[in-house]
Amino acid sequence: MSDYIQNLINDMKRVKSDYGEESLSVKEVLNLPAFKGYKLLAGGEGLEKRCKHIIILETPTGIDWLEGGEFLLTTGYAFIYNEEYKERMMIDANAKGVSAIGIKKNRYFGNISNKLIAEANEFKIPLIEIPYDVVYTSTISSFYDMLFYRKNEYILKLNDIYEKLINLSFENKNIDGIIYSLSNLSNSNVFLFDDSYNLMCYNIINPEKYDRLSIISPFNKMNINMIKQIENSVFNAEIHNSFISLYPIIVKGKNVAYVYITNEMKLDKLAKRTIEYGISIISMKLETERTTSILKSRVNKASVEIMLNSNELPDEFYKNVELNLNWDEEGLLYGICIKLNLKEDEDIDEHQSIIYNCLNSIIDKNNYLSTVNNDEIFIVIKCKSSDLIDDFLSRLVEQIKIYEDIFKESIGVARPYKELKDIKKLYEEASLAVLFSDNDIIFYNSLDTIKLLYPLKNSSEIQKYYKGTIKSLEKYDKKCGTNLMETLETYFKYNFKKSLVADKLYIHVETLRYRLNRIEEITGYSPDDSEGLFALQMGLKLKKLIKIK
Repeated sequence: MSDYIQNLINDMKRVKSDYGEESLSVKEVLNLPAFKGYKLLAGGEGLEKRCKHIIILETPTGIDWLEGGEFLLTTGYAFIYNEEYKERMMIDANAKGVSAIGIKKNRYFGNISNKLIAEANEFKIPLIEIPYDVVYTSTISSFYDMLFYRKNEYILKLNDIYEKLINLSFENKNIDGIIYSLSNLSNSNVFLFDDSYNLMCYNIINPEKYDRLSIISPFNKMNINMIKQIENSVFNAEIHNSFISLYPIIVKGKNVAYVYITNEMKLDKLAKRTIEYGISIISMKLETERTTSILKSRVNKASVEIMLNSNELPDEFYKNVELNLNWDEEGLLYGICIKLNLKEDEDIDEHQSIIYNCLNSIIDKNNYLSTVNNDEIFIVIKCKSSDLIDDFLSRLVEQIKIYEDIFKESIGVARPYKELKDIKKLYEEASLAVLFSDNDIIFYNSLDTIKLLYPLKNSSEIQKYYKGTIKSLEKYDKKCGTNLMETLETYFKYNFKKSLVADKLYIHVETLRYRLNRIEEITGYSPDDSEGLFALQMGLKLKKLIKIK
């Protein structure tokens, strides 16, 4: 046994830190299993060029944004009406230091000219034909998995030695499996949170013993607040005669997750080393997932923006988007708009990150479309039935509710559609519905008369009606410093019950009657009869409707 340990120590001494190559050769990329069927057409002398990134190129000027060392993938859609850019593609790629170019066969690019082949040979840029049925997701993931391994080969070799030293193997285990192993090897209760403190997975050693630790349970909201207040790593901190340890998992300088450990006794040095080793592997796995996820989300968002801002796209484009999302089953598409109601000094990016973490805990992060517009997040998901969309929304609200002391959210839901080419309708209907949401869920179908007026929102009659009712009150409030608008909205909100409305406004009932009389004098409509109520309520709806750009 001592010889075995000594051999391991010698192995550790021999491991050098020269495995940090941060690129792959074009030849190495083409030899990856996911690149099977890719055919080299020209530029064979450049197979040793280094690839730092793999990029999807679908904009004609996209090459201008590159930094060098990219392996480009394209269907040629960007060049359909841009022959000039197509002709200059290889010249521009050479100027930017592109490592290789892959073009999908029988798609939008058309024939690969002899001129293009000659330039590829001249510049030694491998020109590659991509099979028609290739899905970019698998090739991109394979590339970054290999690149990540190459960048961290030194660490991985050391980890392999540590695994043998402590008789621990996390190889081929997912993150849940690693948490389970950590829990059992350290004889502790171990929990993994994301950066928004959503519980991702956990393992409890002994439920009966854990009951005695309930006061420091991460399922307790007060304890979650305690965890949030811990800024750095904590090991064996004593709380209520028990012990906790907290390890932030940092990827590229940012906390992306937290490992939280509870125990009745202090952990020893071996347990600490085991935990830190397991956390290093979790960190690497999360970095791999994060790199792939960021790239996929960028492609995802770009696809949404293209669909929303293009008047006409080929059916093949929509099919490819659905294929990349694995939307191969029958179902209906739902558009959902989530509006964040923030204070002026709050960080919108941080809150959007929380929403995405909540979404990803319910639905696979690569199985929905999404884009962001200021304080609104728009997503499209596919569900087999209306029951499933109700379940999704309930779970989403339940997740977000944890953060109700931080921000409020409003949710608008469009009507279901069968085809992705209706994404503009999904977006417009969800955006319209969210305008009428008061920190709750509003379905477009529930908007009654307002959806009939939506197409007419810019008409002169609608504008005139609005100015004659609500606009006149807004002007009066601004000029005189009154709050007749608030009074009217509260009057409708509480079903015209004067005593309740007065209580909500902190005024006397007689003061409320005076304000209602002033509203009638200014608008010409009485809040005390059905015709006047209808006119004023319609004016309030038009106020929201006219906000839509």
